[in-house]
Amino acid sequence: MDRFDLYELCTQTPALDVALLRAIHGGAPRVLGEDFAGTAALSREWVRTVRGGRAIAVDRDPEPLARARDAVRLKGTARPRGVECVVADVRRVARKVDLLVALNFSWCMLHERRDLVAYLKRARRRLTRGGCFVADVYGGDGAFMRGKLREQRRGPDGERIVYEFEQREADALTGRVVDALHFEITPRRGRRVRLRDAFVYDWRLWSVPELRDALHDAGFEKSEVHSRFEHARSGSGGGGGASVHVRPLATSQKLGRSWCVFVVRRR
Repeated sequence: MDRFDLYELCTQTPALDVALLRAIHGGAPRVLGEDFAGTAALSREWVRTVRGGRAIAVDRDPEPLARARDAVRLKGTARPRGVECVVADVRRVARKVDLLVALNFSWCMLHERRDLVAYLKRARRRLTRGGCFVADVYGGDGAFMRGKLREQRRGPDGERIVYEFEQREADALTGRVVDALHFEITPRRGRRVRLRDAFVYDWRLWSVPELRDALHDAGFEKSEVHSRFEHARSGSGGGGGASVHVRPLATSQKLGRSWCVFVVRRR
């Protein structure tokens, strides 16, 4: 396994996310747009589970997108059909989609508000009538605290994997954070492998009100906030999660001290 395999295994839940995103949309979206897509894990799951589904995965880095195109991924996955991989700046893409997502906080690479609003204006123009845009963001008591979080996983061949999320730098006055992902892999046989700084991010951690204000200035009207982990409490029926029921948050009281949410705007 390389760093992209480890990222998918330790940080992403595409099957659960597809079900939740379809429920949030509320209609029958067929074309997904995945901005800042990386290895396009969400797009691949979308075309696998949504009947007649297509996806447009956009990232300016050709290396992870090549993984999606060449099907060099975790053991047991199939080559996706219906996923179009586009190497480009997300602010230059105009292809229409029913549901456009910017997940894993990657949109936070846009540090200046004018750049964020410009991206959101382009996002709005890409949506078909009735479409929606979804971005995730984290916050809470520890949002601007330095520290590390460690979790353990099992790899496809029984490897023991330790995943570490490190918030290396954080400044609440500017909103800037530097986050790093580290991995340690111990196979059933062989030597332990450590990948330090497998991924390092310099982000502007926007708040929910800041993002909602920017969305409003970009021309979006209706706004909702959903728990990022709502799928953990929802039913998971067949057909890509058609029986999942979601409800927007009215206040932050149910989020807890640390949280991650989807901010949703509809066209």
